[in-house]
Amino acid sequence: MAEEQSATSSDQEESNSKQRCCTRVFHWLMWISLVCYAMSRFVTCDVSTSLPEQIPFVFIDMRRSPYGLSRKWDLTDHEWKECRRFVLKAWPWLILHSVVARALGYVVPSFVPHYHVAYSLLFVSLKLGLQSAAIFVFEHTVFFALAWLRLPVLTYAVAFFMVSHFDLFGYDFFRIVLVRHGYNSYFVTVVAFYWTVLRCLSFCMDCNSHSEDEAVGNRRGRRHLLSYWKTLSYAIYLPPLYLGPLQNYEDFLSSEEQQKPALTLRELVACGTGLLRSAVHFLFMDLMCHYFYSSALNKAPHLVARLDLTSLVGHGLALNMLFFMKYRIQYGLSGSVAMIEGHRLPAPPKCVFRSYLCSHFWRYLDHGLHLWIKKYIYLPIVGTQRKAHRKLLAVAMAFTSVWVWHGMTTAVTFWASLSFLGIALEVLLAQARRLDCLKNFESKHMNPVRRRFIKAVLGSPHYLLTIFACMFYLADMTVTTMFFKRVILGFPLPLVPVLVALYFGAHASQDAMDFEASGATRETAPGRTLPVTKHSKVHPVEAL
Repeated sequence: MAEEQSATSSDQEESNSKQRCCTRVFHWLMWISLVCYAMSRFVTCDVSTSLPEQIPFVFIDMRRSPYGLSRKWDLTDHEWKECRRFVLKAWPWLILHSVVARALGYVVPSFVPHYHVAYSLLFVSLKLGLQSAAIFVFEHTVFFALAWLRLPVLTYAVAFFMVSHFDLFGYDFFRIVLVRHGYNSYFVTVVAFYWTVLRCLSFCMDCNSHSEDEAVGNRRGRRHLLSYWKTLSYAIYLPPLYLGPLQNYEDFLSSEEQQKPALTLRELVACGTGLLRSAVHFLFMDLMCHYFYSSALNKAPHLVARLDLTSLVGHGLALNMLFFMKYRIQYGLSGSVAMIEGHRLPAPPKCVFRSYLCSHFWRYLDHGLHLWIKKYIYLPIVGTQRKAHRKLLAVAMAFTSVWVWHGMTTAVTFWASLSFLGIALEVLLAQARRLDCLKNFESKHMNPVRRRFIKAVLGSPHYLLTIFACMFYLADMTVTTMFFKRVILGFPLPLVPVLVALYFGAHASQDAMDFEASGATRETAPGRTLPVTKHSKVHPVEAL
């Protein structure tokens, strides 16, 4: 009898497992099919195919394809255009930098910070100009002096001024680079300058947090002499200098000072695979620019109004996809190059089509910036008690920093505000789930299947909010307002089909997170250990 019950239970578990597998396959197929359908409608619509002829004045940067394709090549996105130019001229320098640093790490490890400084300044001087090199050294000097003063409030104030000086006063300190070395050198210098502000603030705060525990006097002077080279090598470390991602100073030191792994065949294959992956992403981005004219179309809002509803949705999806690809190429390339040296940068972004929660989007699109905001803005405000009102205040301050960082324009204001709204809803819902009445309801009436269903139902409009918020940053106000009126206010069409599609996307996102969680569990199983860092804990904002 017991054997029969055991066999029945085993058969039932196997049947349930097959049913779950079929359901997940169905959700993934529906999500991928609907996304591909909407984006293909955008590519093949009359507005898109005839765009070069309809607005030739916009297509100054539309060039004939170097790949022999019949469609023209859209390079109207100046951010990608300048990034592409930088990558093509800098990649041999980046690889050589890491190869030599790896060799020095085995022979003379103490010389590596000095090498980083010398090589980075040489590259900047030759490729961007002596003025750019002087700007970065001056920037670091200012913050190094602030680290000596140990005045956190003044450090934050100086960082705010450096990031917002152009928006507040309209004075361009980098114009000399534009005049003498051209727009690409100017653009790269400006972006690298803003990245370096955040890196310098990081080493200021990290050095201050540990200075009280260390000896003073002569030992203190020697410590600062050494930290000057370490902080300067961190501030202008070449792979992420312009490309990103941002890395906190303590994490940089931890990665640099740990023993480099042996140069085995497996290590060489991993480095080569990373570079090859970046090259494939670069090629894929070029091919996408032959078909998805989203950037060019943003410059002609009157033509966006002529898109049918499905093509308009496809336009919004294409904008988010191209946005993700730019970051994936930049962070992926710098991470792969740094890996050659044995240095680990924050992980590159995860696909935006698998992040249905606003918190997941911000956590994984730019993981380095997320860790920076968490350490220097979020956690100091939240404190140890982690009350809901302090979490909301910390999230508000986090997106205020994002708002300042991205220019404080009207579009960025909407982007940051809606993103804050999305995460605030998650915080409030997580707080509500702690109430005894909801705990009792979940324990009595909710099983894993129902819980996933509720998450997908609630996550569908939340997903739409995240996509819509990003459009304020990726398109102008006119195009985004048009999307709001025609899609979000378009009940029942196209709003209901869009929410249904996002419902499948929310299921697919949960599957992806479950798969990653199971992979992490296998990695930490008995017999396998992982390094524990301060960032190993779960993000304070819990998911739905």
